[in-house]
Amino acid sequence: TFGLKIVSTGLSFIIGLLLARLLGTTGYGAYAYAMTWVGLLAVPGALGLDRLLVREVAIYETKSEWCLMKGLLRWANQMVLIVSAGLALLAALISCVFVSHQDSLMLVSFWVALVSLPLITLIRLRQAVLRGFNRVIAGQLPEMLIQPILFICFIGAAYMFFGRGLTAPWILGINIAATGITFIVGAMVLLKTLPPPIRKTYPSYKIREWIQSALPLMLLAGMQIINGRMDIIMLGAMKGPQEAGIYAVANRGAELVAFVLTAVNLALAPTVANLFAAGNMQKLQSIVTKSTRIILACSLPIGLALIVFGHWFLLLFGEAFAQGRSALAILSFGQIVNALMGSVGLLLVMTGHERIAAIGVGISAVLNIILNVLLIPKWGVVGASIATASSMITSNILLAIW
Repeated sequence: TFGLKIVSTGLSFIIGLLLARLLGTTGYGAYAYAMTWVGLLAVPGALGLDRLLVREVAIYETKSEWCLMKGLLRWANQMVLIVSAGLALLAALISCVFVSHQDSLMLVSFWVALVSLPLITLIRLRQAVLRGFNRVIAGQLPEMLIQPILFICFIGAAYMFFGRGLTAPWILGINIAATGITFIVGAMVLLKTLPPPIRKTYPSYKIREWIQSALPLMLLAGMQIINGRMDIIMLGAMKGPQEAGIYAVANRGAELVAFVLTAVNLALAPTVANLFAAGNMQKLQSIVTKSTRIILACSLPIGLALIVFGHWFLLLFGEAFAQGRSALAILSFGQIVNALMGSVGLLLVMTGHERIAAIGVGISAVLNIILNVLLIPKWGVVGASIATASSMITSNILLAIW
């Protein structure tokens, strides 16, 4: 998983570099703004069922409760498809009525990006199911490897035909094509992975119990998205696409610090659920301790390098993006604290304490919004980075204590 995450991060960096060079600060800002909104809408679209599936699939497999597993898989996919498609239509209608048409680039980019919303939510469900089966690599391979490679190839082919005529809506359309192919590949992987007993059994349902667990998880995911993405949305709304583009590149750089934490969490989630369900607390403690040490040891040098050499890093994307140096340093410090705390949120969720986790992340999300409102008008990109880093540190401290 760690190796795959390294490759994925490298591909993501190449994509960001290509798009920043190709679209410039304004075009890249419109692209990042649209994709950020889709990421935000994907949280209510998934209904929290993506996180629930990781835990419940692992537990149902341990207990051989195939009827409940089949019922959960069928019900989750149906509900998420209906809700995400409805959200995409509703968001498109609202933007037509209430959003100013003066900035047509951002508006058209938003409409194009909404097409990918149902695909993204269903992909998250499939990833969660495969993680629950402890097939972490199979669950992540299509999106971490196949999708970015296709995206890069499609961008190259389009550039040969259109050259500098490529705009943010065109790039978003290319992204949808790559995502669609990836969705088909991932669905085939899932069908081959499902245990034979699931195919032969009849589904059973515990819908009320699932909803009670899923709603706090949806709230938790929503608050995490707000903590990580509300800054771009508010910058785009208050300052325009250019500053949003500069900040998006700085934020992408700071996320390099957290890629070790993300890689560990992908592999750790089903393991935590299984060990906790089996009551093996001694082994669980050992795994948590070792993983936290590894995360910090790998993340700290990356964060310090970005703080010290951030100017040269941002120059890779273009001279205009170097204005985000201070933001990169602030965000990198926040990510170092994030790595220092380890997998605190995942531990709470996988051991059935999702309500506590949702409260902690909710507090930091409210703090994030308030600080963005206060700081962005005065300090722009730097203000947004201070708001995000502060809320990230607050969230991690609260979750670590709990």
